[in-house]
Amino acid sequence: MPPIIFYKCSKCKMIRDSYDEAEKCEQSHLSAVSVKELEYRVGAYPFRVALTFTDGKEREYVSEN
Repeated sequence: MPPIIFYKCSKCKMIRDSYDEAEKCEQSHLSAVSVKELEYRVGAYPFRVALTFTDGKEREYVSEN
């Protein structure tokens, strides 16, 4: 029985049919280049942060816990 070969994006873990497709998927994910703490609540960690990505866009994230 031959082995089944598959390729997985190391960032989102999506399974792809070829190495090239998995490589393309990995390259499509953006990385954060800066983080700004916007708001703190009780505790050591920020409640809201703004991330700037490699494409120059900024996104805000809010803690769920």
